[in-house]
Amino acid sequence: MTDTAALFQILELILKQVHSSLVKKFNHGLSIHEINEMMATQQLTFPQEVYDLFTWKNGFKPSEAHPIIPLHLFPNGIPFTLDEALHCYDLLSITKQCFKPNYFPLFAGCSPASNDHILLIDLDQNSDSYRMISLYSPSMFGAADPMTIYDSLSSLLETTISSYDRRAFWIADEALVIDSRMFHTIMSDLNPNSEYWQHMQWALSQKMTMTSQINKCIPLKAYGCR
Repeated sequence: MTDTAALFQILELILKQVHSSLVKKFNHGLSIHEINEMMATQQLTFPQEVYDLFTWKNGFKPSEAHPIIPLHLFPNGIPFTLDEALHCYDLLSITKQCFKPNYFPLFAGCSPASNDHILLIDLDQNSDSYRMISLYSPSMFGAADPMTIYDSLSSLLETTISSYDRRAFWIADEALVIDSRMFHTIMSDLNPNSEYWQHMQWALSQKMTMTSQINKCIPLKAYGCR
């Protein structure tokens, strides 16, 4: 068993404890042969961890009652079925050219049909971000390229497991609840090479600088002082 496969097993044990109804909605994993058959017409080569994902679970069964919120394993973490991932890849990468064809979708942020907040893995062995996880989000980044957010699929799983262990994640009313401050701390600690956290730290420092400058310009009497 690979390290990533072992992490998927640990995550499943946690989910059975904190959100057993969600676990029942998983599809069974695919065989390696089934994955290879589905990928036969694609000019893509999966690293082992992508096989680990789809042999672990192949996304969720269709759910009419609770289609979105209860299906998050983590933020932006609704796992695609391989069929859904291939459809998303063909639509956004090949047809619409929203992102380069070396990126392959693994998780959706809103629903598998959404075209925003998608987590992608870089499959280009010559890329600086090979096997890293990037966030594609036009609503956040505009037309910019996907931004790295997890250093690897393994670090995504380690971040998720740590977030449940440290109560950055918990389940209430069948939905994922997040302590954003704790989650961001865990994510930045476990994914030091990802651009997203450098971007977030820069944005926070800019906000703090602007707040400080504004406060200097506000007369004391605006605060009720004399």
